[in-house]
Amino acid sequence: MSEANTTGYLPGDPRYGLQGEALKNYYRTKAAQWAIYCWDKPGTAETRRARLAEQKAYVKSFGERVIGYGHFVSDDGRDTLGTSFFMQLDDRAAADKFVADEPMNKAGVYQRVEINRWSNSFGKRAAEHPRKGLQQFLCSGPKTNTPEFYRTHLHAHESYFASYGGSFIFRGPIRSADGADNIGTALLLELPDRAAADKFWNEEPFSKNGGYQRDARITRWVFGD
Repeated sequence: MSEANTTGYLPGDPRYGLQGEALKNYYRTKAAQWAIYCWDKPGTAETRRARLAEQKAYVKSFGERVIGYGHFVSDDGRDTLGTSFFMQLDDRAAADKFVADEPMNKAGVYQRVEINRWSNSFGKRAAEHPRKGLQQFLCSGPKTNTPEFYRTHLHAHESYFASYGGSFIFRGPIRSADGADNIGTALLLELPDRAAADKFWNEEPFSKNGGYQRDARITRWVFGD
């Protein structure tokens, strides 16, 4: 069996050839990154509009530490449901401070905030993505099943993702607090419509074999700039 089939990762991936403790150490020592989802309270649309320019300026002040910034919207694109930030920040305390100081949070727009350690698999940033004028979707979900399950399906998972090529804006796993363990996924991709996003997710090897919990989500998303 080839090394790619043993480890699952493909040539060109920084994780290629890594497994076990070596893979965990790769994540432990990698700069901490965070997936932050902020969901709006009902009835806050006017406050959101009033604070949007301030929010954009706040995000811009973080420069290269911003991996992605955008808004959750309804499937028809008419209603804004919240905002997401993918950030490189030193630790969980820095991520908490980022949210505490964020203008819409300070204005009471958000009903709930989710902060998860995350890893940007290929170092891509949303600002560098060649936009195609299609729709964007966040696919996210916590993992279930066993480590053996993921080892079994990892090569198929990575090969499937590779087949989508330039559709990915960025992608990566949700990590445990210390970064060592893979506990979920969060990825952004650009596709023609929601049906295409559903097809992508339903045919993904982990997902179609029961690797994600039932609260896995596909949410339409738009760029924040």
